[in-house]
Amino acid sequence: MNPRGTAFASDFDGTLCISDWDKGTQEFDPNVIDAVRAYQAAGGLFGVCTGRPLFSVIEALEGLLTLDFYIVTTGAQVMDRDLSPLLECPIDRAVAQQLYDRYASDDMGFVAVNERTFFSVGRSFAEQMPMVPTLDAVEGTLLGVSLESHGDEELAHNTCAELNRLFGDKVEGFQNLGSVDIVPRGCSKGSGVRVAREALGVSCMAGAGDSYNDLPLLGAADVSYTFHSSPQQVRDAATHVVSDLAEALHHFMA
Repeated sequence: MNPRGTAFASDFDGTLCISDWDKGTQEFDPNVIDAVRAYQAAGGLFGVCTGRPLFSVIEALEGLLTLDFYIVTTGAQVMDRDLSPLLECPIDRAVAQQLYDRYASDDMGFVAVNERTFFSVGRSFAEQMPMVPTLDAVEGTLLGVSLESHGDEELAHNTCAELNRLFGDKVEGFQNLGSVDIVPRGCSKGSGVRVAREALGVSCMAGAGDSYNDLPLLGAADVSYTFHSSPQQVRDAATHVVSDLAEALHHFMA
């Protein structure tokens, strides 16, 4: 396919980047970076579609890649290449407090995000993440929250199902293996893809992701990719199963 007039939306962690939150590390495969640059040089538009907030993506990619669009905070924010907002839908603080009161515990960390950084609320989640005692201490706009089960996928799954049952008229939770990303009702990676697609005016949108929270992204894309290591449900939802993002981009351009 001629990349001109197309766009490719990629998940970040586990797809574009290999991250270890406990160690505070992130690695980029040079082959993947080269494939992204080749796709953009051929006329394609490349962006991320991630649960990470905007500042985290910009910081991680500084000096490495220039993106054409940003779908961040699980679709609650969509930005164009110049960081002009196409959509911004922050989470309601009162609802976030209700979620904190119900789910924050020794087994479940609670992470909040404003315009500048992540915060671990009440209890320390990761050494590199600052901690605040209460949700009220998070200043500015509350862009999103997530629950971190410390790798317990069953706990994350059950918690996600329960919060969608109890709070589904206000927010939606999306499981990302051992964590749950929570955004206002109607937001998802899929809704973000649709907003970006309309704004960019592209003829074909591809998407790639590796986890359960990428299912809306894969469903909204015309052509979708995941990996042999992804959960079976995610592999079943994708158009193609590949080894890595570089292979996905080469296939899309063929």
